Amino acid sequence: MKYILLFCLFISKPLFGQIPLLESKVYSIDERMIKTKFGSKSSVFKGEGDVLKLQELNVIRIQEKKKYTVKASADREHFFILKNGNLKISLGGKEQVLQVGSMVTVMPKDQIIFENTEGVLAELYEMSYLAKSPMNEERGIKAGGSFIVPWENAVFKPTAKGGGRQFFDRATAMLNRFDIHVTTLNVGQQSHDPHTHVNEEIILMIDGNAEERIGDKKELAKPGDVIRLGSKVLHNITNVGNKPCQYYAIQWN
Repeated sequence: MKYILLFCLFISKPLFGQIPLLESKVYSIDERMIKTKFGSKSSVFKGEGDVLKLQELNVIRIQEKKKYTVKASADREHFFILKNGNLKISLGGKEQVLQVGSMVTVMPKDQIIFENTEGVLAELYEMSYLAKSPMNEERGIKAGGSFIVPWENAVFKPTAKGGGRQFFDRATAMLNRFDIHVTTLNVGQQSHDPHTHVNEEIILMIDGNAEERIGDKKELAKPGDVIRLGSKVLHNITNVGNKPCQYYAIQWN
């Protein structure tokens, strides 16, 4: 009996280190904060998707006069959205001050430094990810390498339902296509009829309240929540609040 138990423990041990499969649902920021030398961080989710072998989303908080250095990684890309405050960033030998809503995508092997030079706490959404398909550095370089999109560069275009800002739609070293836009949806409006697409997607709520259809269920989402949608999952979003809602729609394949 003792040997049977030992054998079972031996063969099951690798399973404990496996990355969980991510569900299609609404995720909230974990209230628990992990202290760091630059401030703190909180988890939103971590797991495996349809396209990504690893997808990890955290909220990073950088205290006044502190720096957060994202070390160069040979096998990961990083994507950032500035949630609160202003930050000075250093990327590729250049420095730039970013305002709330700005975005940064960092290719593998590149390093970025965020510095909080203001008197208030700064917050970032940080997504790091590793694709299941082989990395294609040449594709990422050809598409423009690491890049920054300041909020003010994404021009608002009104629509009958509200409006939107297109930030970019391009390839990276990890992804065939990476598309990000911000949608403003008026009260009572639906983004579109329920539909599916091959791309995986996350919807990051900025402002207002919404209801997301995910397959055959509906879930409420508030500011700060992140809706993750797997490939070919039926979905749409409806503004159920009393003011226009805003959200980032982030797709990739």
